[in-house]
Amino acid sequence: MPAPDITIIGVGGLGHSLAKALSAADIPVKSIFNRTTDDAKKLADDLDIRISGSFPSADYELGDLIFITVSDSAIEKVVRQLADVSADFSHKTIVHCSGNESATLLQPIKEKGGLIASFHPLQTFTAQSGPSDFKDIYFSLQGDKSAFPQLKEIASQMGAYTLEVSKEQKSHLHAAAVIASNYLNTLLDAAVATATVSGLSKEKAKQALFPLIKTSLKNIESQSFEEALTGPIKRGDWETVEHHLHLLDDQPELLAIYQIMGKRTIKLARKSQKIDSDTAKKLYRLLE
Repeated sequence: MPAPDITIIGVGGLGHSLAKALSAADIPVKSIFNRTTDDAKKLADDLDIRISGSFPSADYELGDLIFITVSDSAIEKVVRQLADVSADFSHKTIVHCSGNESATLLQPIKEKGGLIASFHPLQTFTAQSGPSDFKDIYFSLQGDKSAFPQLKEIASQMGAYTLEVSKEQKSHLHAAAVIASNYLNTLLDAAVATATVSGLSKEKAKQALFPLIKTSLKNIESQSFEEALTGPIKRGDWETVEHHLHLLDDQPELLAIYQIMGKRTIKLARKSQKIDSDTAKKLYRLLE
């Protein structure tokens, strides 16, 4: 399948990284646009992209495949503006990269003949991200199935995978991604805060915990969550759990996190049959 000419609208963390990844994979980017024109021009110059600006003004500036990589709140406005650029999108595919929004947000383009889809990377991107951040990640695909083969090929060329989802599955997957990424960050911050309650410095606590974090993630990658589980709840060590609860008596927020995560952990321990029902009940009572 020949690579399409591509347009990217929005060069924040994702758009900037996507443009670099496409170029690194020898997938041609025809044009790039951004509300701040200087940002678009700088990236275009860096990647030898011939057309750039604040927004496309004519059909000839658009590629066959258009990625909208602006914030979720801006997609609808961008779509309305884009629909006014041409009367006919019948030979184009328009894609947004929102995790939360469905492809139906692109309906004004579909009404003019275009294929529409969402193509959301399950990855976090910053100004420092590059082509390697796309390797081995998953893109969720939702929308017109006719658009999928082309998007799957592009993902593959960047070293990524794809997962076809329904509108409902897409929303739940995005909520899961927030827990796995954003809330993991928050949970680890809470772990460090717990270690600092008695005066240990934040820097030393983070340094000490990080090898444990990395090993836990490695174990989870190669085993089930139940098999990878370790710690006092898996051992049925209710005395240690009780001691931890007492330590956090004057830290209500950290105590609540410990209790909520503990209850969820009991379910994993029971699922793997590492603790019996009586021990599970005793642990639940402690964590109430």
